[in-house]
Amino acid sequence: MKKSLPDADYQLLLSCIEGIHECRRMQDFPRHVLKHLRRLVPCQLACYAEIDFSRGRAINVFDPPLPFDPPVDQWMKSIHDHPVLNYFKQTGDGQALKISDFLGVADYHRLAVYRDVYKNTKAEDQFGFGVQVESKFVLGFAFDRGERSFTERDRVLLNLIRPHLIQAYVHLEELAGHEELQRDLQTALTENGLGLVILRGRGRIVHATPGVLDRIAGYYATPVGGGRLPPALTRWALGNGKTDRLVVERESARLTIRRVCQPNSRLLLVSEKNHHVGARQQLARFCLTPREHEVLRRLAKGESNAQIAKHLGVSPGTIKVHVERLLRKLKVPNRIAASSIWQNLENENS
Repeated sequence: MKKSLPDADYQLLLSCIEGIHECRRMQDFPRHVLKHLRRLVPCQLACYAEIDFSRGRAINVFDPPLPFDPPVDQWMKSIHDHPVLNYFKQTGDGQALKISDFLGVADYHRLAVYRDVYKNTKAEDQFGFGVQVESKFVLGFAFDRGERSFTERDRVLLNLIRPHLIQAYVHLEELAGHEELQRDLQTALTENGLGLVILRGRGRIVHATPGVLDRIAGYYATPVGGGRLPPALTRWALGNGKTDRLVVERESARLTIRRVCQPNSRLLLVSEKNHHVGARQQLARFCLTPREHEVLRRLAKGESNAQIAKHLGVSPGTIKVHVERLLRKLKVPNRIAASSIWQNLENENS
């Protein structure tokens, strides 16, 4: 059987596929993909487009970047007569097609999309294909040249790469969803005074929420580090005993660790409680979250937002939001007044 592509093109295609799947962040996807696709099909200008027909919105990313930004509203008004896009909308057939597959030069120059957009970018022909993400949401990839010189070799390569682009996009979308869920769960845990440690294998730490390892370290003589918990804690975590709850005491507080066994991992939920009744308990009437208690305690020590953020493993912006909430709940005008409330209650209990 005769090959449709020479070996050099197959190697180029494989390299491009590998490069596309190296992208790790959705926000990097357009420029990352265009960089590799331009190696596959050389052109004067490549474009990645997200088109939401239900909202009349479009996002375009160009490689190389244009010296001007085509008005989105003008683009949305003009694309109604784009022959490749219209074919895709009518049939759902996302194969790579050229404008020159549908129209001669004279007819192409009469189109609104040519007069309003492509005349300015000097695109005399365009090879492109679409990916249907939702019913009225489309991804488009387009390659422009100043002459009608695209070949069937270009068509074959673009049709072969298309399913890999779909797979890469879907994978990044799922990854972004997982990361958002992880952030939400982590926020929920920390807001309720809980920490999480995930162990795999023989006790290797694969994830720990901010501050939880420091909290554990305060109860053990053996340092926490090198991706490992103290040996005694690791033995309990990996054990299959009856108790899934471990309590470690020290003079002023108690650390409680609950173990959740999964097929390939161990999840440790960590909480801490002070023994004495102090400012934290007396502030209950203000309905502060555990995280807000901690922020207030550190405010009272004179720490800045940046210092608190570093200790808790979050951004200074997040601490700023916590402080604003604190002031509203405590009904005080500034952080100095908030700190005074904590200090006064601590003094009463000393």
